[in-house]
Amino acid sequence: MKFNLLIFGLLILTGCDQARNESRLVAAGDPVLVEVDGEPVTLPMLEFLMEVQGVSENDHEGMRRVLDELVRLRAVANRARAEGLSDKPEVRAERLIKDIEVQYLRLLEKHQRDNPVTDAEIRAAYDRQVERAGDRRYRLETIEFADQAAALEALQRLETGTEFREEIERATAEGRLARRTDWIDLSQVPPDFGEILAETSAGEVIETPMPYQAQWLVVRVAEIDALAPPAFDEVREGIRRSLARERAQALIDAIVDAAEVTPVLPLGEAREPGAD
Repeated sequence: MKFNLLIFGLLILTGCDQARNESRLVAAGDPVLVEVDGEPVTLPMLEFLMEVQGVSENDHEGMRRVLDELVRLRAVANRARAEGLSDKPEVRAERLIKDIEVQYLRLLEKHQRDNPVTDAEIRAAYDRQVERAGDRRYRLETIEFADQAAALEALQRLETGTEFREEIERATAEGRLARRTDWIDLSQVPPDFGEILAETSAGEVIETPMPYQAQWLVVRVAEIDALAPPAFDEVREGIRRSLARERAQALIDAIVDAAEVTPVLPLGEAREPGAD
């Protein structure tokens, strides 16, 4: 991206002809089923709403109901424009954002159709996950400290005979968090911590405090048990969705990085036309 913005999309539209802006969405070859106050309701509009509502093309009663709904929508929208609502900045902004969102989602759908996740990719991801998870699972007890020095002091006390339970009681009395995790495996922790965890026995305290979300943790391995990986068929669809999300995110990142974003109006100076 040639210019990074913290806030996406500051767009000021002035002198916009709403009727013309809307009519650009109707192609010359679109069959017009009915006009409402001179505004078209087209076959693509009907087909889209039928798909959304799950109405079959053989369901003639359903088609009529959907068409009637479109007529009502069109008539009310016409009145809104006649009363000047379409000229209000917040209405124009909302319509523009919805237009952008539709195109955004349709591009991602097209990309997924053109680049489907294959069975081989799903299997490879499953194998990597199983390998990284290892053959053991762990339950941890953690005590939170505001800084590293305090965590080191607690480790020194533990080395000289203080029981971990006493440190939990001390943390509770001082309003600090002490937790016992659910079962986790090595794929759920950072690789460097996973290496330490794999070398620690049940009942042992990890020798160094671990950084976590601007805090420091003293960690005890409470339990270790054998880990059996889930069956491939049980997690196949979840892996497929995860890979599809990763692929979509990579596409979005590439498009945004290649986009030329030119600041036009400094954000602090953005004001509505005619505002005092």
